Amino acid sequence: MNTLQLRFHTHEEFRQLRSLIKADVQHIFGDKDSFLMEVAINEAVNNALCSTHSRKPITLSMRVTAGNRLVIRIKDSGAGFNVRKALEEMASCPELLFEKNLTSECGRGLSIIRMATDKMIYNRKGNELLLMKYIRQNVIKKSKTKKR
Repeated sequence: MNTLQLRFHTHEEFRQLRSLIKADVQHIFGDKDSFLMEVAINEAVNNALCSTHSRKPITLSMRVTAGNRLVIRIKDSGAGFNVRKALEEMASCPELLFEKNLTSECGRGLSIIRMATDKMIYNRKGNELLLMKYIRQNVIKKSKTKKR
């Protein structure tokens, strides 16, 4: 996989592009292991879309590194948010936070993203997110043999 780079402005545009992302993630992790990563990407993009409140562009890039990691970068043009505060709240009592937001439409995204990825890094402003997930060797071998 080379780098996949997407640019979109609305939920509808993202819905139209999701099949590309899903296909790449399934190719990298296999059908069985890709679902949680797809959900994490959707959560991160939904957070970005909600924070822009406009038609300003959101960019998503996805690539596999030589170190067998999937790296995803999502950036919006919004004002960002207080990342430190959100992560501290999440770390203080993750179970309670998740339960508190169980029936809400928002509030679980960061927990899901953290659970699905090996690394989650925000910039200081809170409008750019870097996600990393290590790819198991046996999945890479399976996908290489499938191509033939």
